[in-house]
Amino acid sequence: MNLKINGENKTIENCKENFRLEGLLEYLGYKPQLVVVELNGAIINPKDWISTKIKNGDCLEVVTIVGGGSYS
Repeated sequence: MNLKINGENKTIENCKENFRLEGLLEYLGYKPQLVVVELNGAIINPKDWISTKIKNGDCLEVVTIVGGGSYS
């Protein structure tokens, strides 16, 4: 399966026909509680990741939430 993830073309080998977003994020090593996902221009609610099918040619942006900063 060929996907565009964060602007890079990636090939996912040996994926199932019903590959889901939740499985893709796990496969890519993302921590679900620390990311926001946009699929083909739409932000996907985390509760929908388990039912969202990934198809060949999909475009994903995965943004990792990073804590930090300082308080004065």
